Amino acid sequence: MKRLLINYETMAGIFIFGFCSMFADFLSDISNHSAATVRFFGLILFLLIVMGNFVLSGLHNPFMIPIMFTEEKEKSTSRNMFDKFTHSDKKLKNSSKSLERFSKLKLDYLILRLDNYNLRSSSESKDWIASWEELLREWEKIDRELMGKPFSEEGFCYHIYPHVVLPLAFALGASVNLRRPLLLYHCQNQEKFYKVIDLKDPREVSYESETYVIAPKTIPEDLNLDGGKKLILHIVISARHVENFRLHDDHFNATNVAIVYNVDLEPKDDWLPYVQEIVEIAKPLIHRYEDVDVCLICPSVVAFALGMAFSRKGSLKVCHYFSDGKYRPVFQLSEIEGHPPFS
Repeated sequence: MKRLLINYETMAGIFIFGFCSMFADFLSDISNHSAATVRFFGLILFLLIVMGNFVLSGLHNPFMIPIMFTEEKEKSTSRNMFDKFTHSDKKLKNSSKSLERFSKLKLDYLILRLDNYNLRSSSESKDWIASWEELLREWEKIDRELMGKPFSEEGFCYHIYPHVVLPLAFALGASVNLRRPLLLYHCQNQEKFYKVIDLKDPREVSYESETYVIAPKTIPEDLNLDGGKKLILHIVISARHVENFRLHDDHFNATNVAIVYNVDLEPKDDWLPYVQEIVEIAKPLIHRYEDVDVCLICPSVVAFALGMAFSRKGSLKVCHYFSDGKYRPVFQLSEIEGHPPFS
């Protein structure tokens, strides 16, 4: 309700002023039958216009653009996965067909696949940067094509399935920042797709949650920290994994903090409130430190949304968990600042 009032405060003000003025004139014209009749129909017309505006605003329906980021190298496998994704929603399926019919964007162009890198075993930042640039370059091509196509008077909204390793999902989210509306999808058991995070208004990622969810556990409990040189922040959403500060090579030389949900989120639930709770705790914390390393154990859609929320902290580095059981930083957000996309 609070956000609705903020969004419509100008319209509400005009309505209240206009209605009161016309109603006052109507009362003053009661003795003049002809003037009162004209004023009465004017009031009715005014109310119909205002009500029509609210009804039409409720029909906000941007064109749906499906995009899948994936590390799957087999084209047939990735296409089958994409088809399952788009067929999970009838409107999304229909939008995909319309997009192929009325633009230069074929469905295969919406599958953004990493062809040349095996990131999960690479500790070289240059490999991660090159992979991020490859996916981002293809996404920007799609975006430029869409900007010239008025598919809908309401614009378009990305529907994204980020089937990539967590640091890359985080980097892609940080790249788009709050510049585009989007919805994020999670795949359960490699079969069924669910819309779990609705960011048609991207600013909501940093809003206070309007839906109650239990607050995450924090380690330490008291996060009234003074700040300093380096923070290592562990963010965990998992019933099977626990935070372990010793898994980061530099844990002896930094402040270590964990924000933890010891649960596996239900795919039918709205996951945005969990992201908002984490952002509310973490955002003021990360700005107290010169350098921040983030270690993630969570679904890739959560990593993507967190990247959007933390995108303005250029010194933040996202870490990857390697097969030797250690976290190491692989991507720094300052890379995005050098050539911001979608601008």
